[in-house]
Amino acid sequence: MLDIITNTNESHKEEALKERIQWANSLRKVVTRKDAIDAETGALKQQFFKPTKIVFETSGKKWGDDQRQKLYEGLHIFGVGEWMKMKEHFHNELGEWTTLDLRVKASRMLGTQSLSRYPKGWKGTKEEVDLEYEKHKEIGEKTGCWKSGTLVEDDDGSVAKLLKEREMEGK
Repeated sequence: MLDIITNTNESHKEEALKERIQWANSLRKVVTRKDAIDAETGALKQQFFKPTKIVFETSGKKWGDDQRQKLYEGLHIFGVGEWMKMKEHFHNELGEWTTLDLRVKASRMLGTQSLSRYPKGWKGTKEEVDLEYEKHKEIGEKTGCWKSGTLVEDDDGSVAKLLKEREMEGK
């Protein structure tokens, strides 16, 4: 007797699932691009969602120790935000990099997503930049806001709060 009840329940579930799939497929026929679905059934064509071209950058542009060292020097000489001056001054090492590239690399060196907490022109030696990185790492690990080697802001403002507390303590 239990087998009959179980089989009946399963067949109702299967029937309901088939109806939902039919409904989804009929809706897709109305709202989805024709090349993304099978015209008869409305089922998705998985091939449509696979990339047709995969492009790899093949230029010889690579960030290395020389570029990193020049960015440290640039932060010491020119300061945060002076990306164009750094690029011009260290043309051989940094010339092929955009100002956005330099900003992102500096952001990673300092260990923070937001460079806005530094006044434009904030200057620091390699040791000071490394100290900033360690400070941001410590705060990020305490708050759970350390993502991919970078301190990121959160909606609760816990990062800003901790930075303000540290500033009050003189750290």
